[in-house]
Amino acid sequence: MDSLVADLRYAFRQLRRSPTFTLAAVTCLALGIGANTAIFTVINAVLVRPLPYPEPDRVVMLFEAHKGSAASRNVVSPADFLDWRAQSRAFERTAAIYDYGVNLTGHGEPAEVTAELASADLFPLLGLTPVIGRTFSAEEDGPGGAQAVVLSHGLWQRRFGGARDVVGQVVRIDDQPYTVIGVLPDGAGLAGRPRMPDLWLPLALDPGQDYRATAGRYLTAVGRLKPGTSVAAAAADLRTVAARLEAAHPQFNGGWSANVVPLTEYVTGSVRRPLLVLAGVVGLVLLIACANVANLQLAQASARQREIAVRAALGAGRRRMMRQFVLESLLLSLTGGVAGVLLALWLTDALAASASTTIPRLGSVQVDVAALGFTLLLSLSAGLLFGMAPALQATRADLHEALKQGARGAAGGATRTRAVLVAGQVALALVLLVGAGLLLKSFARLQQVDLGFEPEHVVTARVTLPETRYGDSTRQAAFFQSLLARLDALPGVRVAGAINWLPLSGLRSATNFWFGGRPIPNDPDQPSAIISVVDPDYFRAMGITLRSGREIVRTDEAGHPKAVVVSERFARDYFPGQSPLGQQVFMPWGDTLVATIVGVVGDVKHAGVDSLARPTIYWAMAQFPWSGMTLVVRAEGDLRPVSAALPGAVHALDPELAVADVRPLESYLGDALARQRFSMTLLAGFAGLALVLTAVGLYGVIAYTVVQRTREFGIQLALGASQATVLRGVLRRGLALVGAGVVAGVIGAAAFSRVLGALLYEVSATDPGVFAGIVALLAVVGVAASYLPARRATRVDPAVALRAE
Repeated sequence: MDSLVADLRYAFRQLRRSPTFTLAAVTCLALGIGANTAIFTVINAVLVRPLPYPEPDRVVMLFEAHKGSAASRNVVSPADFLDWRAQSRAFERTAAIYDYGVNLTGHGEPAEVTAELASADLFPLLGLTPVIGRTFSAEEDGPGGAQAVVLSHGLWQRRFGGARDVVGQVVRIDDQPYTVIGVLPDGAGLAGRPRMPDLWLPLALDPGQDYRATAGRYLTAVGRLKPGTSVAAAAADLRTVAARLEAAHPQFNGGWSANVVPLTEYVTGSVRRPLLVLAGVVGLVLLIACANVANLQLAQASARQREIAVRAALGAGRRRMMRQFVLESLLLSLTGGVAGVLLALWLTDALAASASTTIPRLGSVQVDVAALGFTLLLSLSAGLLFGMAPALQATRADLHEALKQGARGAAGGATRTRAVLVAGQVALALVLLVGAGLLLKSFARLQQVDLGFEPEHVVTARVTLPETRYGDSTRQAAFFQSLLARLDALPGVRVAGAINWLPLSGLRSATNFWFGGRPIPNDPDQPSAIISVVDPDYFRAMGITLRSGREIVRTDEAGHPKAVVVSERFARDYFPGQSPLGQQVFMPWGDTLVATIVGVVGDVKHAGVDSLARPTIYWAMAQFPWSGMTLVVRAEGDLRPVSAALPGAVHALDPELAVADVRPLESYLGDALARQRFSMTLLAGFAGLALVLTAVGLYGVIAYTVVQRTREFGIQLALGASQATVLRGVLRRGLALVGAGVVAGVIGAAAFSRVLGALLYEVSATDPGVFAGIVALLAVVGVAASYLPARRATRVDPAVALRAE
């Protein structure tokens, strides 16, 4: 123990004597350990940490699955949900929810909030206990039940100031009185939803109602497995029920089955691959950092060979000297780990702020005990990793040669080891740079995608009309027509339009349909399309191009023959090689709707920038009114005055209405690209860091080689060698190291790029342009990192070099 304490003291003194070396090593390690700690924290919070429910592995999502398509996670019809709940034997509880926007009035200004219609079983299923009050009873969740509301913790704080007497108060939701019965804890709700609800209302499904005749598929269903029931067994049980329903209701359930997905997979499935890729990336960055520190220590060990030889001559054993070097490495790594934790704290907050809306469960992530334990383990492992090579190399030195005054030969082994480390750094940097280059090119392609509309100079806002005052479809259409006329008159406004679900908003409606003059296909074989409700000026406001026929016009109003406009994809899919104009479309929403196709417009990227345009049918707002519409206002110049005037135009018609999501249309495009931007930015940042560390490592090796070969360069110059010859020789060595690393790196990059394949858009995983560009970049870095030491070699004074020897 005494000898260990003595070695620790000596290690401290040794590091204090070399402040430049210590600072450089700690900085490299802090960058690598900090990045790994931050990514570990994110992965632990998003992928590893259990969901905040009792026995979360028993909570599953229930979907309808269409046999004739890839739609294996389709929303559920109320009729099927009720039959699943009654007939399935695999679930302890099942619940259904449906989110929509409502107007909340009273206790402040009118506001649009997210309401979630929920089965009473949702709360015990998820183990949600109110902080005050209670949740719905079975009677409240039935037909004719009391109008009760449960508030979210956030709405309780914002709207009611956290008052404990909120239970029993009455609020008006869509102009209807509801009694507050409880408040849920902060963050409560079903994980994986686009946004957490502000309040919950009873879903109140009626088992006696024929939903198959009156409603489509729109519910999200969740279940809790009975103890001992596996996901596979539950899926088989639900598919058996679905098969019975298909046989009993072929018109509605024909071609439909069921699917069961663990809630954890539902929540994190889409982000698992990007996060694991980033984990691998920062692991490579740490390896590069460790290689740099190992190089620094090898240089230190070479400089200390005389000291090591003296200690060996005085009786110090090889094991004792190896322990000395490893202790110094561990001190460096632990110091780097402490600095890395500080970096991880900042980086974790930055990641949460930049990606909390695109990566689930990231909003509240923080460095915790698990992350600190990971950092400690990582620091110790890194210390051993980069400490062993210098320890082995230094203790293999020839005692007699090291004690000779002019000996240089002992450094040969260390130089070779350092060269191998630098070549490895080049290989790892190439892997990361190729990945970053592919993602960068993919992101550039995404930004160049033809969206089918022009998002610039457009401001949007959402207005939802309460059914109590606007239940009549004529009143709904009249309100929005009056509002759009007011918006058209605002200064700076070129044209104002409206649509029910805005492209890139993540919301849409869709249905099956059939054509007049053709046999009516069975339900699984019926074509489908997105249904959009628009006013006559919507296409001009969005910049959507008319391809043939006409757009929706003012005369397409109630009482006139129904007219629809379809997208190019619709025309290509269902009328290949011919015009769809004049064809009749039948849509089974409630009473069967019949309309004539009067025009074809360009395709629009509705679901996402990287998605295929889906067939779309545009209905005239006056003929198919919708209670909630998104306003689309194209303006000239600054959008802020128009944005500020929008609420006033709405309140001039109805002061009780809320105006929500007033923002530029371009912000939806930014949100749609947020996840790709997040992955690209992080990978590019880490690749850039790897490139800098590699350049520093290459420079260090070449500079050290120049110092070791000073006598050799002096003799060459004394014998008449030109400075250019010496310069080329040093540069050749640097490029040889880069070349060796490039060969290994290209092989690794080819494998790594295939892992990235699922994250790329219209870019090959082996894009030759990206590979060639990165190889060229590394060659330039190699020349730049070698040039300064090479210039120093050409300036060696032969007389001084020989005199020093």
